[in-house]
Amino acid sequence: MMRQSITALFVAGVLSAAPALASEESAQMPPAERFLGVWDLNGDGTATLEELETMRGRVFNSFDRNGDGVLDASEYEAFDAAREGDVAGYEGEARELMERITDGMSLPASDANGDGRVQRAEFINGTETWLDDLDRNDDGVITADDLAP
Repeated sequence: MMRQSITALFVAGVLSAAPALASEESAQMPPAERFLGVWDLNGDGTATLEELETMRGRVFNSFDRNGDGVLDASEYEAFDAAREGDVAGYEGEARELMERITDGMSLPASDANGDGRVQRAEFINGTETWLDDLDRNDDGVITADDLAP
């Protein structure tokens, strides 16, 4: 089975749970360019809370294989593998940044009630904290400057 990649799913416009491979080219893109290429939906160079919530909803839906509105252990394992795949190929500061980006969607970061499963609402509600963690200049949006080494 091919490994899903969050980036590959959305760069290619595939918004289903169909497996996709991250291209070597996208893995070599600077993290800021890669992130904004996926999460900045209107292409204005910023990722807003609304855009991040929209994309997190799409990410959630792509890994909720049975469509029950909950990511269970097996679905989160696939999601973990995809996030690990998005980090693979990066080294040094770029790897640290990619890990910071992907860690904001991890089970510990998303499971607000601690039951080991993540409901769609929990995942979406974690967006503001994720934005705050990535927004270094506290202007309420993510730009390339926020993601610079």
